[in-house]
Amino acid sequence: MNKSSFFIVGQHAVMEALRNPKRKVLRVFLTEESKKNIHRKNPKKNILKDVKVYFKTKKELDKYTGRDEINHQGFVAEIEHLKDFGLNISVVLKKN
Repeated sequence: MNKSSFFIVGQHAVMEALRNPKRKVLRVFLTEESKKNIHRKNPKKNILKDVKVYFKTKKELDKYTGRDEINHQGFVAEIEHLKDFGLNISVVLKKN
């Protein structure tokens, strides 16, 4: 299995990765405001537990989105690829 990692950006994508027990989140980069949002939206569970969290400014997080002008909303995470589930999907074509 390839243990390569990649970055995801945006509030929804990062929060769902943190909530997913099958997802390995290596590092999370947040602004101070986005940390407050995580705790507001998950008051009963600390989804940042067992994750390395780094606080950055909005300008520092802009570097992770490159020149694509993607809105990170103060949330960036480095995650590992999910394991290959070994699904074997075959398509059967019906001849008319």
